[in-house]
Amino acid sequence: MKKQPFWRNIKVVPYLYILPNMILFMMFMIIPIFMTFYYSLMDWKGIGTPKFVRLENYMRMLTNDVFWKTMWNTVMYTLMTVPLIMAFALLLAILLNTNLPFKGVFRSSIYLPAVVSTVVVGMVFTWLFQDQVGLINYLLNLMGLKSVKWANDPRFAMLMLVAGTIWQRTGYNMVIYLAGLQGIASDYYEAAVMDGANAWQKFRYITFPLLRTTHVFVLVTCIIHSFRSFDLVYTMTKGGPLNSTKTLVMYIYETGFVKNQYGRAASAGVILFLVMAGLTAVRFLNKEDEA
Repeated sequence: MKKQPFWRNIKVVPYLYILPNMILFMMFMIIPIFMTFYYSLMDWKGIGTPKFVRLENYMRMLTNDVFWKTMWNTVMYTLMTVPLIMAFALLLAILLNTNLPFKGVFRSSIYLPAVVSTVVVGMVFTWLFQDQVGLINYLLNLMGLKSVKWANDPRFAMLMLVAGTIWQRTGYNMVIYLAGLQGIASDYYEAAVMDGANAWQKFRYITFPLLRTTHVFVLVTCIIHSFRSFDLVYTMTKGGPLNSTKTLVMYIYETGFVKNQYGRAASAGVILFLVMAGLTAVRFLNKEDEA
């Protein structure tokens, strides 16, 4: 009997169901990525015909002090937020994984900031750190300390963003850690109790090592979120003062939509894409190691 061509064995209906999503994904994700690479090699101000300039946009960007300042700010923002978010999230997850009274209420309360709009978070923390009527300066005055001009001082402006980010992102990652904790078999802890292990030893030798997969997931997603940060920065500081809080995404926005230098903005976008792709690859490699 003659074997039928492979395309006759393909079921068409399932692909028809996902076709609308695939079309939207192509239009708003795949095509823009390739267009970004294309425009990163062009000198284009939004109107007229793009001029091919090879790698000139990348060379100008890599010799631009503002670009390196924004990269440094992004790295520092990441280093300041990610470890604290992970530490607070893990601590809260461990506490709420016990027989704590009203732990359902506490879980919901801590997770609630994750569903609040980032713009709202930015407005709230802008008020908290306001120079004259802000709650933070009020508390400092009660302790006999001087008020701080948080938003106008390059030494302290980044702390505003860090505080807002930690408050918003800790609850989400706490839930991830809770899922990881509940996936650890109780047999390990029962055996540890029989061997006379205390709480610290159980955490050090059982809880922390068995959460390796969760640690990697939280670490990678937190770093990705930090590198993509824009709305909180725009709402609270707009990158100031003196570019002290301007992140890479903020630099891309201003270069493209304020200065109309779309080619240079696209080249910075390519750099951001490569960073995100590298972090995503780390996550997938970790999955393969687990398998």
